[in-house]
Amino acid sequence: MTRNSRRAAILRIDRAMVRIRRSQTRRTIGRLIERELDTRFSVAHSLVVDALDEARASHGKEPSVGMMAEYLGVDPSRASRMVTGALRGGYVRRVPSQADGRRMCLELTGAGRKLLRTASRFRRHFFSKKMANWPDHDCVEFARLLAKFTEPPQNTH
Repeated sequence: MTRNSRRAAILRIDRAMVRIRRSQTRRTIGRLIERELDTRFSVAHSLVVDALDEARASHGKEPSVGMMAEYLGVDPSRASRMVTGALRGGYVRRVPSQADGRRMCLELTGAGRKLLRTASRFRRHFFSKKMANWPDHDCVEFARLLAKFTEPPQNTH
């Protein structure tokens, strides 16, 4: 790969990422889900539920609001407001830590698990439609490269 072709590839990636961010905004996704599923939908609640599920699955620790800030990629005060909204919405609850009863952690409620399943199912359907005309090998390669691109950097210490 030449220096110019690599630079052109990086530019194409930048433009594609901007389009992805724009298409994943609260308004865009929220409206799409509400229209297609004929239901009210809060993207903020869905983000918290997704982050909580991922934190519990990949971290193995009891998720806290601070951990949610990390997973959501926001500052702790923003994470606290988002978690509070999910608590009020009935998707998340605070429970005493099993390791330290003085500490509170977060867990999904039944409604939170349902929201997680609904949003995940919708996203998979959305992606399937977007890639319906792609050859299978392109889908497999895109999944591999996207996962590689979004994986956290490996700690080399």
